[in-house]
Amino acid sequence: MRKYLVVANQTLQGAGLRDEISKRIEAGPSSFYVLVPNTRAAHYRTVPVAGGMLPMPSVVDYDAPASDVEASARARQRLERMVADIAASGVQIDGGLGDPNPIEAISALLEEQKFDEIIVATLPRRVSRWLRADVPSKVERRFGLPVTTIITER
Repeated sequence: MRKYLVVANQTLQGAGLRDEISKRIEAGPSSFYVLVPNTRAAHYRTVPVAGGMLPMPSVVDYDAPASDVEASARARQRLERMVADIAASGVQIDGGLGDPNPIEAISALLEEQKFDEIIVATLPRRVSRWLRADVPSKVERRFGLPVTTIITER
């Protein structure tokens, strides 16, 4: 059985991610762990740039949470919905919230579990903090696992 680590937050309900998971399920016996880096509310509203942070373009479209508590609650709701949807199809799946930094969240989880591949789902390039920080490439280099990157329109 192949074990997949899915790393996503705001993109958990994206069609691209769901399609990628379906491909893995169709390919043979598989299990999934969904890791949701617990993004702070302030990071929903800004995009990193050289020398600081700028307001996120089209922030209204992203319906930013008002507080860290609300951000965590939304992340947990997305996680629970994803786990329930995949589990309903009879596939083994689990998940949890992790460190806001996706690389640190992955590192902590890999101390406890082993995976065959990591699937990273991000927001579109124009607003993705993870792509600007080159998270998928850094994850692949640091952990030596294949990484598939899904860029999802949310």
